Order: sequence, then structure tokens, then C-alpha cells
Amino acid sequence: MEILSGVHEGRTTGTPISLLVWNQDADSRPYEAGKDVFRPGHADFTYQAKYGIRDYRGGGRASARETVGRVAAGAVAKKILKGEEIHIVAYTLEFGGIRAEEMDYAEVSP
Repeated sequence: MEILSGVHEGRTTGTPISLLVWNQDADSRPYEAGKDVFRPGHADFTYQAKYGIRDYRGGGRASARETVGRVAAGAVAKKILKGEEIHIVAYTLEFGGIRAEEMDYAEVSP
């Protein structure tokens, strides 16, 4: 990953932070064998249902290559918030119509 702008000498400058993550070793050939099957745990089906297109090659809208920007932004935010009395907690409240009756925050790892 390269930081292109927004950071100087380890500190943010107040301008937008621009990050670049090179995708140098992408190989879509292994996805060819499963082109007619929706992958469990992936967004293949929901993406096709919503947008009417399916890119089985693994580089689509729900790909890790697409998600890396949010992960990198979260890492930057975590560094900015370090030392502050701010705790971010995330969990799944409902899945497929099954809703949690209660949430014990002690069970959610920080």
C-alpha cells in the first residue's frame, strides 16, 4: 500500500488521505470452474439479483480487492482515534430474518 497524499511525516495534513493498493498478482482463471455456481458466503447471488449482472471472476463488487479501501480507511481511523475514549463495536443484529433477542456487549471482542 502506498500513501499518496494527506500524510506528512507520520501525521495527517487535513487534506484527503489517498491510498493506493496495487493488485499485482490477480489471477481469475481459478474462478472459471465455478462460473455456474453461486459461492456460499459471497455476494454473488445478491449482486446478480440487485444489479442483473454476475462477474464470477472474483474481482467484482463484493471482492476483497474492492473492499480493501474500506479496510484501509478503518485502519487510518483507528490510528487517528488511538488514545481517545472512543470504542467502536460492530455485530450482526439480524440475519435472514433471525433477530438477536438481546446483545451482551461483553461477548463482542473490541
